[in-house]
Amino acid sequence: MNEEQLVKSIQLPKSTYVLRTFPYNKMEPQLSAGQKKIVSENIVSRGIRILTIISPNNTNIAKYEDETVRYEEIHFYCVQLKNLKKAVDVYKVFAQIMPYPLVILFTDGEKTSWVMATHTKQQQTHLLSIDEIYVIDEMIPPEEVEKHLRFTEMENINLKFIYYSWIEQLLQIELKLKYGITRKVTLNNNILKQLKELDRQIEYLVGQAKREKQMNKRIALQVEANKLKGTKQVLIEKEQ
Repeated sequence: MNEEQLVKSIQLPKSTYVLRTFPYNKMEPQLSAGQKKIVSENIVSRGIRILTIISPNNTNIAKYEDETVRYEEIHFYCVQLKNLKKAVDVYKVFAQIMPYPLVILFTDGEKTSWVMATHTKQQQTHLLSIDEIYVIDEMIPPEEVEKHLRFTEMENINLKFIYYSWIEQLLQIELKLKYGITRKVTLNNNILKQLKELDRQIEYLVGQAKREKQMNKRIALQVEANKLKGTKQVLIEKEQ
């Protein structure tokens, strides 16, 4: 992956560029035994790269803090994994020890997956607690994300708006490429989440039906799956 091409294509300010390997020995003392195991088993050696740091000092975008959230800086990483399916597990480790909202682009050398999360601040520490994780489907081609993700089109009132806009742009890209729907997505009105949940339920029912030996139960599962497919199609057609 050409990191400099990536940050240029999504129009991140040059003042935010870091583009260097993040030294694991800096984070290792903060990790529990379980967290160290996740990192050692899944991250390629020297595979943690910090691409940019977005802060008021290098962008003139204000930080944001209230009673529940804190956005002082946004850190953008690229992490090379041995198995992309472990992206969320690794993201959780990073999020549990770093005091800033994270954007992490995971790659296994072929596919990529973006992971971000909303959070609340911990009252007794300077750390953050994850509220909801957002994962962009690994089947979305990275070149499509580079083509459509634009920092310059994110709401820049403050760093919280930037971070939320970043998530929403990624959701919109996946919604368009996966379901053919072109519309604005917000975290409070996330149609992509609805469609992915329907897909998850359909996949589960279809799998259950394939494994079911009793004909009447198999048919009942297939009927239920078809109902959800119909619901999904109506939702897609309504938005197209």
